[in-house]
Parts: sequence; C-alpha cells; structure tokens
Amino acid sequence: MTKFEQNLSELKKKAIFFFDLDGTVYLGNQLFEGVLDLIDLLKKKHKAYFFLSNNSSLSTSDYLIKLKKLNLPIKRENIILSQHPTIDYLHKESYKNVFLLGTTSLKKEFSEAGFKLTEENPDILVLAFDQELTYARLERASKFLQKGIPYIATHLDNRCPIEDGFIPDAGGIAALLYKTTERMPRVFGKPNKEMLLFKLEQLKLHRNSAVMTGDRLYTDIKMGHNAGITTCCVLSGETNLEMIKKSAQIKPDFIIDGIWKFLDILT
Repeated sequence: MTKFEQNLSELKKKAIFFFDLDGTVYLGNQLFEGVLDLIDLLKKKHKAYFFLSNNSSLSTSDYLIKLKKLNLPIKRENIILSQHPTIDYLHKESYKNVFLLGTTSLKKEFSEAGFKLTEENPDILVLAFDQELTYARLERASKFLQKGIPYIATHLDNRCPIEDGFIPDAGGIAALLYKTTERMPRVFGKPNKEMLLFKLEQLKLHRNSAVMTGDRLYTDIKMGHNAGITTCCVLSGETNLEMIKKSAQIKPDFIIDGIWKFLDILT
C-alpha cells in the first residue's frame, strides 16, 4: 500500500473542500460519476465546499449556466474563477482602458465590471483563455507588449482537458507571445494562493482545516502548497502517476483515481 492509500482517512477531518472543475468534476461536458452524491454528502455533513476554475473562457454568469446544464447545484457564492482576482486587481489599481484577449462572454463581464475595452492605446493588456483568438488580435497584442504596457493574465494553464484529449489554453497563448516579445504576464489565477486564502479568511477557518483537490500539479497542487493547505491530486484529468513520480518539486499529499472516491472516504 502507498502512503496515500494508508492516510486517506485523514481527509474526513477537513471542514472545507476546494475542488477544481475541469478534469476534476467533469471532462468537457461529461460530469464524473458520483459528483452529485458527493455534494449531497458534503451538505449533510455540514462541510463547506467551493469549486475553482482557471478557465476564463466564460463569464461567471455563463459559467453558472454551463454548470446548471450539467445539473450541478452550484450557486455564485460556491464558485471562484480566475477572472475574479484579476478584476479585483484592476479595480484596486484604477485601470480603466483594457485590451482583453478573451471571448465575447468574458468581455461582457469585464464591461459590466466598469472597464472600457479598447483596441487603441490601452492602459493594460489582460490575457485570458481566448477561444475566439485571431491572428490579427495576436499581432496587436504583441505590438502593445513591445511598447511596454502592463501585462497580466487570468491564469497560465498550458492546456485544457476535453473528452478526447487537450486543447491549447492561456498558457499556450502566453508562450507564443513570449517567443515574440520576451515578456510573461503577472498571473492572478491558480497557482496564486490568494484564490484559497481569501475564502478561508472570510470563513475564519484555519488552513489546516482545508483540502484542495485538482488534476494539475502546476496549478491546483502548487496553489495548495503555496497556501499551506493539504492537497489531493485526482488522476481523471491532466496528471497521471508517471507525471507525479517525475515531478521533483510538486508532490500532492494524497492521490486518488477521481473525485468519486470521496464518497468512500467521507462515509
């Protein structure tokens, strides 16, 4: 038996559960087995739970619509997306004119948040998971970056898991821009520890009472490490056992096949 199998019962003591979405709760549009039962169980046991995603291809409202189509009973207060700390930063720093590499859905959220989205003379460039990206806008972004304007990103996931493989994510777009401009953005989504710590502070709970569960070592698990909380890696998305073995610095505290295993762990 491995260390992870022997100690899984320790997770029963946790009071707050953070779950990644893509690759952990669902893959593409396919909800994993046992997720709805797990949510019911967490409610019954009075455990706090939150779902986090770096996927900034959708606005918060559209993301909730997507989750409702999957029959996930998630309310706005139970979800944390990478655009949330990004928008918060832009407000705090008083940025108004934004060049956003993002989808129509995300642009609507930024506009509703009070920003002017512009193609000319922006104050800052914001990189998100732009699934509507064109070469013309990529070219425009590279020119802005070469002029030295501030540059931030919602997240830098390299790839997004789907039912039959992976597609390029924001990290891939950032890597392409780096090849042209030699600039990388400041990042606000995972693995930024603040995505977890601000919620713990709100709930007045200690980090020892929390666990972060996700499928990516370099975002989900690294964020948990950065925040000083317990981490659990699922093998249902991007990461496999071989990748964990080869990872020199980022190792999860626990490894399980998938989120459905929590039903056995918590009962």
